[in-house]
Parts: sequence; C-alpha cells; structure tokens
Amino acid sequence: MDHLKSVAGHAQSLIDQLGFQSSVTLQAKYDPDNDLYQVLYQTDNPSLLIGYHGENLSAMQLVLSQHLRASTSEWLNLSLNVNDYRERRQFTLHSLADTAVSRVLATGQPHSLPPMPASERRIIHLYLADHPRVVTASQGVGKSRSIIVSPKS
Repeated sequence: MDHLKSVAGHAQSLIDQLGFQSSVTLQAKYDPDNDLYQVLYQTDNPSLLIGYHGENLSAMQLVLSQHLRASTSEWLNLSLNVNDYRERRQFTLHSLADTAVSRVLATGQPHSLPPMPASERRIIHLYLADHPRVVTASQGVGKSRSIIVSPKS
C-alpha cells in the first residue's frame, strides 16, 4: 500500500498534462483483496477522458502503468475509471451477452457480437463461462475481433 501516494501523484500529473486539472477530481485507493490500485476520476465532461468504448481510458491506463513501472521498478495492478464508466459498460456488455444467449437458444444458431476490444471480450467470456447451454469463442483479427456465442454440443 506504500505505492498509493505514487499512484495518486502520477494519476494527477497525467490529468494535469492533458489539461483537465480544473475540471477533474481524483480518488485513489488500494484494494488488498485483489492487489489492485484503483483510480477514479470525476468530471463534468467524461467523454473526452473515456473516448469511444473506453479507448482513451484504456490508453491512459497503459500510460499510467508504464510511468508507475518506471518510477517504482514494479508492475502495479491498476484500474483507471471515469465517472464509474467501467461499471456501466460492464452492465451494457452483460445485457448484450444476455440478448445473444436468448437469440442462440431461440434459434439454435450461433450469434456474432459486434467487434470489441480484448478487455470487453474478456468480460463477456467470463460472464458466460459457466452458462449451461452456450459457449463463447473469439474470432477475427485486430479491431475486427468479435465473440461468437454458440449452443453447447
């Protein structure tokens, strides 16, 4: 937990360098159960920080992780969030998965979800991992990679 000040300081510095210092507040905390440093930004204009489907947020998390690695000589598990975006997006992805499952069970045919980043595909794979009647698989390459939900054989 001694890294918490470093995480908070680097997270604030990143926002300052991006020019958001006057409109963004920051909260950093350590979750010992998951060995995870969580940084939550609060702002009136979250769309600039989040980007399309969280692309800016993921990029900021990568940059912050790299800076922390350079300053602490350790890899720290880090989660960056803006106005609880990640929780809202997870709810949306679960709803999308539930809709796909309903369609697969009704038709007996595989259903393809739209392309999404690896982090979002992972959420869906984990969400449906223990489903008794469907399986998931990723297909495609790069930004065209998506999930196929299929009935279990």
